[in-house]
Amino acid sequence: MAKKFIKKTVSIAALLLVSAFCFRLYTHNNTSDAAAFIDRLNPLVQTETLYVRTTDRYAYKFPDSVSKIDNYTYIQTCFDKNGQTRKLAYTSFGRPLTPKRFLKVTTKGQSIQHWEEIDEQEIPRKIISLL
Repeated sequence: MAKKFIKKTVSIAALLLVSAFCFRLYTHNNTSDAAAFIDRLNPLVQTETLYVRTTDRYAYKFPDSVSKIDNYTYIQTCFDKNGQTRKLAYTSFGRPLTPKRFLKVTTKGQSIQHWEEIDEQEIPRKIISLL
């Protein structure tokens, strides 16, 4: 009886670990809401900082359900401090972003935790030319 319980427990743990790893592969560069939700819950996904230069081309805009103010979603290629790229979707609430500004984006996978406008001097030198 105890062996059966241990076997089931180990099997379930292995399945969860493999699932978490496979979900990580699925969500990388996937800008869907589902990918952001999965990454938010996945313990294998680490928090990281990405950098992007804003553009005047947003992917789509949508009205806020309560205030009816337009929100703007951008889908862009971002860079980490080592120059590795990642496609990411982020939203500006209430107004479009000013083009050609620099953003520092804190993410957990595809889930945006925070973004802020920064000066060019705050960007790692290695990636300035990529932006």
